[in-house]
Amino acid sequence: MALLPIAIASFLQGLDRVERDTTDIRAQLVQITRASASREENLLASAEQITRALANMPAVRHGGQGCSLALSDALRGLSFFTNLARIDADGHIDCSARPVALGRSSAARAVFLRARTAHSFVLSEQIINPVDHQPLILGMLPLISKGRFTGVIAISIDTRWLEYMIRAKHLPHNAVVAIFDTHRNIIAANNPAVAQALFTRAAARHSAGRDLFTAHDRTGQTWLYSTAALLESRVYVGFAMPQSQLFGATYVDVGTDFVLPFIMIALTWIAIWMVTEQQVTRWIIYLRRVAAAYRSGHYALRPSLGDAPSEFHMLGDAMAEMADAIQDRDHRLRDALQQKSLLVREIHHRVKNNLQIVMSLLSLQAGRVENEAARDALMQARARINALALVHLILHDIEELATVELRTLLTDLAAQIHGGFALDSSTLRLEIDSVSCHVSGDLAVPLALFTVEALTNVFKHAYPDRTFDGIIRVSLKSTGTGELSLAIIDNGHGYSPEASGTSVGAKLMRTFALQVGGRIYMRSNREQGTTVELVFPDPNRPEPRSTAAEPLTTEISETDLTAAQC
Repeated sequence: MALLPIAIASFLQGLDRVERDTTDIRAQLVQITRASASREENLLASAEQITRALANMPAVRHGGQGCSLALSDALRGLSFFTNLARIDADGHIDCSARPVALGRSSAARAVFLRARTAHSFVLSEQIINPVDHQPLILGMLPLISKGRFTGVIAISIDTRWLEYMIRAKHLPHNAVVAIFDTHRNIIAANNPAVAQALFTRAAARHSAGRDLFTAHDRTGQTWLYSTAALLESRVYVGFAMPQSQLFGATYVDVGTDFVLPFIMIALTWIAIWMVTEQQVTRWIIYLRRVAAAYRSGHYALRPSLGDAPSEFHMLGDAMAEMADAIQDRDHRLRDALQQKSLLVREIHHRVKNNLQIVMSLLSLQAGRVENEAARDALMQARARINALALVHLILHDIEELATVELRTLLTDLAAQIHGGFALDSSTLRLEIDSVSCHVSGDLAVPLALFTVEALTNVFKHAYPDRTFDGIIRVSLKSTGTGELSLAIIDNGHGYSPEASGTSVGAKLMRTFALQVGGRIYMRSNREQGTTVELVFPDPNRPEPRSTAAEPLTTEISETDLTAAQC
């Protein structure tokens, strides 16, 4: 903290130096850009002066006899230019220093269209010469006679000379200079690859040369560049240098200003650390390890602090006392949990025994009842109570008291009902196809009762004559949409949908479906079997299970619901 003001002062000093150096470098780069464009600008200016001098020659201005000879004589010795020509008002070349260009039309060229309305020398972008297919820049000076446009004096500038002039410059190391037109075509450059990446993105607004811009080449290196317009703002020169090279010295100086104070702070911190490590830090780390051991349940470990300061001895004694208290409470909690588990198992065992007693009483009573309908009703009640007893039996036998494994429940329940109803087990085959799924006891009870009702209906009504082999399948599978499907399928005689919807068993099954938040689908065809399917939310899916049940196809009265709950 004492050294922090010095660090802040050095930091502010470094920022000020960065700002001043950046301003100076920007100004220098813009000046270099203007200076590097001077020779090229002089070349273009000389092209304008040549066209103005030719316009003052009567033979050239009016395109009369001797025009081509005058242009040819003027072109002789001008190595930077490839042709001189006079173009009439319709865009046709009526005389030229190179006879091969005679008769050609320039009426469609954009530079000619601009020259028709201009009153000064105009330049084109880079174009390809249709005669020798070489790149060039075309300059045109309009000819005005008595206020009427009579044609232009055209001069062709060889862009290869521009490239030669650029390469002949004495430039800083890694500097890139390029000439490009308004269409961002590179006309000449000392490093075409980098120039193509930088200046083809330069917009026409950069032409003023009063600002500095940033771009990246194909390798990702950052460059700073400035641009300047040549003559009519149709051709530009750009000058670029790597940012790291421009600001390298500044980075070193400013980095030194930034780093030195922090080195001082770091050395101070090391001195403090060397003292505190022996007296404070290592004992704190040791006590953290002791606390981690206590968190893992190793309460027998006691801190051994040796020559630690007295404050750490006091803290170690307090942690040892805390470990003794936690160990004692942990033992008491384990004993209480074990006793609770035994009591819950005993409750399930007693409930199961009581339900079995009720089942025995119902069986005795059913044996004394002569009325067949009453006897069937008692046996049906016995099967429902048996389902409840089976749930409590499974809860008593498993280690995890909170859940029931549905595959085990359905297998045992179907086997018991099959054994109780199938008088000739050889004619009725039972198949179980179930996924492994754990559900709570509250959900297992209505699912078990639903299965009892569905299987009872199958054994009672699907195979009345037992004259052919029957297959009864109990299926539990996932629908793939966060739900489970519990289906009881048979290949029996089927039933009439009108008759099935009003039976007590069907009403109870719909009630059980409502309790689990599911919906029932019943499908049956005469002599083709029946399918009763319960689709309900999967309790093990990641998202919270909605408790709202979907609307059922059949209304359930309060009397039916009360009867099912009872």
